[in-house]
Amino acid sequence: MTGRITTLCVFCVLSRAASVAAQVPPGAAMPDRERTLKLAADALDAGRRDEAARLLRSAADRFQSVQALLQLARIQSGNGDGSDAFASLERARTIAPNSEEVLSALAQMSLATRLPFPAITTLDSLTRLCPTVSQYHYLLGVALMQMGEMSLAVDSLKTANQLEPDHVLTLVALGLALNNRKLYEEARSFLLRGVDLEPDRAEAIAALAEAQEGLGDVASAETNARRALARSSADATANLVLGLVFMRKEKYEDARDAFQRTIAAAPDSFKGHYQLSLACARLGDTACSQRHLELYKQKLHEMEERVQQLRTQTGLVSGETRR
Repeated sequence: MTGRITTLCVFCVLSRAASVAAQVPPGAAMPDRERTLKLAADALDAGRRDEAARLLRSAADRFQSVQALLQLARIQSGNGDGSDAFASLERARTIAPNSEEVLSALAQMSLATRLPFPAITTLDSLTRLCPTVSQYHYLLGVALMQMGEMSLAVDSLKTANQLEPDHVLTLVALGLALNNRKLYEEARSFLLRGVDLEPDRAEAIAALAEAQEGLGDVASAETNARRALARSSADATANLVLGLVFMRKEKYEDARDAFQRTIAAAPDSFKGHYQLSLACARLGDTACSQRHLELYKQKLHEMEERVQQLRTQTGLVSGETRR
């Protein structure tokens, strides 16, 4: 998977907290907590981010304010301080462990910083707390894909699609997860719908090309891979598909180049490394073939270990078990 699927509204939840402090009736005495939050909001509006952060830390320390921690995390994230933002959200979770707002922000932060394990545990709680919110099932599916657990990802993404049909990001993620499981016919139906809804979305076109190549529809796969690359030349899936098409046509140099672009875009793609090892072998480049075969084994082993860790520490084994 390329990672673009995780284009999320990170901290859109947090923005709601900014206006809460201002909701004090005119002329009413403002308690210290609300006054501090109001001063922080005013400082932030005026562009004094450091002052706002200081005031929010004060409110968090003095009043154990979840709102202050949410807003502080938003500032820290905007400053590129991901670890500090994550710590602020963890602290907010300690104070309010069942807050949907806190859990949602923490899950999105985890995904944005590519920490799928905490995202999965948080989103598993959210899908139980709010079972009819499709976004949480979608995000859980994305996190499971990042971890390499495609079977559970399919379950979550199908639930998201049932709750909110025709959400393009869900359709693309579901198609990619089904492609990974070699369920190409099923994947194609979801991806055709995604492309129909957003004809210019490169990752949807590339995923459709992957399903078509898996079904042996080489001409359509090549056409759509090239369409996707015309929109996004570094798309890992489209380059992988084009490489597979070249392998079928015995154009091994072109295939090698396409697989190299796949790995440049997605270094952890064990499929990319495996196919590159095959292309190099066809070209008589034994050193290249052996190097990428070893990388394939390494990347595959790392993914299997992550999945095993997930199953051991969470007990997630199947969709039925999770529910």
